[in-house]
Amino acid sequence: MYFRFFLLFISSFCFADTISFTKDIKPILDNRCVVCHSCYNSPCQTKFSSYEGIDRGGSKTTIYENRIKPITPARMFIDATTTSQWREKGFYSIIEPLNKNNDSIMSLLLEQKQEFPNSKGSYEPEKDKLTCSKNFEEIKDFISKKPYHGMPYGFPALSETEHKILIKWLKSGAKNDEIKDLEKSNEMKLFEEFLNNKDIKHQITARYIYEHLFLAHIKFEDNDGFYELIRSYDKQGLDPVDTRLPYGKPLKEFYYVFRKIDATIVHKTHMVYKVNKDTLKRYKELFIKPKWPKTPTNISYEPLVSANPLTAFEQIPLESRYNFLLDDIKYFIMTFIRGPVCKGQIALNVINDHFWIAFKDPKYDETILNKEFIKQNQKNLSLPNEYGSDTSILDSFDFVKYDKVTVDYYKNKNILYKNKHHKLNLKTIWKGNNPNSKNNDAILTIYRHFDSASVHNGALGNIPKTMWIIDYPLLERLYYSLVAGFDVFGNTQHKILVRKYMDRLRIEGESNFLEYLPKQKRQKIFNSWYQGLLVKYFVTYTPSDNFTNIHYKTKNYKNELIENILEYTNTKKDGINYIKENHKKTALLDKYNKKEQIEKSLKDLTLIDSLKTYKEFSSSNFNLIYVRFKLKNEDLVYSIVINRWHDNVAFLFDEDERLDKNKDTINIIEGFIGSYPNYFVVVEEEDISEFFNILKNYTNNENELNKFFIRRDEKRFWETYDWFQKIFNKSNPIEAGLFDLNRYYHKTFN
Repeated sequence: MYFRFFLLFISSFCFADTISFTKDIKPILDNRCVVCHSCYNSPCQTKFSSYEGIDRGGSKTTIYENRIKPITPARMFIDATTTSQWREKGFYSIIEPLNKNNDSIMSLLLEQKQEFPNSKGSYEPEKDKLTCSKNFEEIKDFISKKPYHGMPYGFPALSETEHKILIKWLKSGAKNDEIKDLEKSNEMKLFEEFLNNKDIKHQITARYIYEHLFLAHIKFEDNDGFYELIRSYDKQGLDPVDTRLPYGKPLKEFYYVFRKIDATIVHKTHMVYKVNKDTLKRYKELFIKPKWPKTPTNISYEPLVSANPLTAFEQIPLESRYNFLLDDIKYFIMTFIRGPVCKGQIALNVINDHFWIAFKDPKYDETILNKEFIKQNQKNLSLPNEYGSDTSILDSFDFVKYDKVTVDYYKNKNILYKNKHHKLNLKTIWKGNNPNSKNNDAILTIYRHFDSASVHNGALGNIPKTMWIIDYPLLERLYYSLVAGFDVFGNTQHKILVRKYMDRLRIEGESNFLEYLPKQKRQKIFNSWYQGLLVKYFVTYTPSDNFTNIHYKTKNYKNELIENILEYTNTKKDGINYIKENHKKTALLDKYNKKEQIEKSLKDLTLIDSLKTYKEFSSSNFNLIYVRFKLKNEDLVYSIVINRWHDNVAFLFDEDERLDKNKDTINIIEGFIGSYPNYFVVVEEEDISEFFNILKNYTNNENELNKFFIRRDEKRFWETYDWFQKIFNKSNPIEAGLFDLNRYYHKTFN
């Protein structure tokens, strides 16, 4: 009997001492490691967002580097599914023992941080030259040369408890106890049945839907998780099709399968596509019920066909395609603004830091109402991804060709619109999916945060320098050139060609907007957007001779048009950032305890003359700040967005030479903007007046800011981050994901 009690005691002790990956390890990794290691920009390609990523390990190959030839893709859950397959691709373990003490690369870096917990100097993981140590000799050499570069990199060390748990797990074999959920809801099964229907009309429809949703985090109404739509050689999704691009040719028969996303959701790649019981009905209404202009036939996978949706899917009615995209327009704009990449300064310096987008109403989009127009302009609507991922150097600099077809396309479209009875008036602007909702999507705001960007419903900020109006052929080409046809593993020539093509698409969106202005003013306004001695040789703008059907009451044509569009689409103006001509500044208060008081002072901070005292902070690493005001009765969160002024965005390099700090703007938005915070700021209620005084009367003494601005090496950093992340998750549990800290302000106190 005593022996039975002894066994019970021993088994209970062992069970209590067992460390669970899902319960004990994953929460620590999510909040301290995934924040920097979750995407292609992860240092050494180490991804902690899933056990499979940890098991895959690291690589010395840098995805974001210049290269003459493409590299082999290394996408999690697609290009390899076993440890041995990743080792064959050059990945090395970070958790396997390196010596008799069971030390691993991961444990040694964690131990190093405990021994040298301070951060000194500057930390920029995406710019630092990292050795990506792959064995014991290399890791020992690395930490001896850089003793203050343990993990977490450039942030405070883990707590003693967190550290001990991770080390014990690593030294006991780093086991995984996750149980994969392979069950599918009835709703999901109905969608798979629709997508795998052998009827030719269904097959073409399924291919079109898949190529537009392959990046989506799909949220089913009857399920709590997120799913991705993949092509798989088996019905369970265990043998995924691994073509470089979504329109690549599979090797054999395949199925469309919904696969659960088990990896931690990070905001920078979290592009949600919501599905409910009406979605399938809508697909049938758009694609299956209408009569198609041609008898449906299988579509070729040859790049010259499949790379361009205007050619590949010409069988599907144009209205069906455009309405499909508009139904979830924020998702589709998000895919090419946030895109299949996680780092994109070269890709993003093609857009301004702040602008708005509106859309042509399908009922008035002549490019789809005229059934022959797109077909007649196929040559003018060619895409750079037709060259593939291994673009030749000569092809990458074939700008003359694109300039010529651009001019031809503009001329043809100008003729198309010349003699229409309705001409160009506000009725041709799409009113959105929810015209009477405060969350309507008729107008979208784009913010560029140097090498990342974000998309938001509504007209955030003050009236921007530029605005786009997007029609169907522009929308489809934006998506296929920047998303479906963009290969992050491709060569540099491929990326340059895509970047230069985006110049054309940006100007096309701006041109569509300018067509609503008086014809004699279009060129002058366009020129104000593209300043510089050489810029006229690198931009192609072809204004039409068409009249607008809008009657203007002022001489400020651009702003009047934008305000008319806001009114027509029932889009509210920004309460903090929209500045009326008669706006008067408010005096700073001695005490703040109400939201209305705080927002009046925040509004004054957005004024141009309020910026001069702290323009020096406007930089590539200081443009997105989250502020917490700790009132006694509530917490308020605002994002401060610094929009840098560009004289033009027409050139690939030397961006700094085209900046003008005197024209920078600041937008202050309630809630969260973007995915990469550069700074957290915390202000107690009794200190709010002092905080506003410092910002308004800044004396170039950084120490004045230390009371409020949370530096990366402060002891309270992690508790501050945890609070902001918790509030973000709570504010929008479906759209939220982990913030990325790779671009947190690089300087430390030490």
